[in-house]
Amino acid sequence: TPRHITDLFCELLEVSSNDKVLDPACGTGGFLVASMYHMLEQTDPDDRATRDNIKKNQIHGIEIQNYMFTIATTNMILRGDGKSNIENADFLRQNPAELQLKGCTVGMLNPPYSQGSSKNPDLYEMSFTEHLLDSIVEGGRVAVIVPQSSMTGKTKVEKEIKRSILKKHTLEGVITLNKDTFYNVGVNTCIAIFTAGIPHQKNKICK
Repeated sequence: TPRHITDLFCELLEVSSNDKVLDPACGTGGFLVASMYHMLEQTDPDDRATRDNIKKNQIHGIEIQNYMFTIATTNMILRGDGKSNIENADFLRQNPAELQLKGCTVGMLNPPYSQGSSKNPDLYEMSFTEHLLDSIVEGGRVAVIVPQSSMTGKTKVEKEIKRSILKKHTLEGVITLNKDTFYNVGVNTCIAIFTAGIPHQKNKICK
């Protein structure tokens, strides 16, 4: 995920030094590194206890691919993370209710693209999004960067997933991105921002 996008996520979600951040498809750890720096910038450089707590307890990641997990863990260590809270696991097999016990208040996600199908509905980008929203505490903030086609997806399964999301969570807004956000990939992407655990009101106006 490009650096300016990871920084933008921190700004959009107003990440503070009190937040706990979860990225369930963390790749090389871009969102986690940006969140850690963002939180540290808001603390007193001499407040060792708070800064250590941010590094040790307020950054959480999950990555299924072994080589990506290795890079992410190394990435965090090189940037002064005293203890890695990155797990080498399949996020979609995790129980959201158990993940919610971590107390994460912020979720960030750039899921695998174009993996979902009628045979593998769990791999739709919106399935990843719903699973993340269900894993964040009530009132938490979540941002995902996904293909525009996943937000407008018209298959029966995708429509049902979106209905399910709005029954439990609030869509605050959607930002259309430049077609060259991901260099040489050719995917038109957008950022969707949610509030977790609060059902979407019918008269809600999204930005």
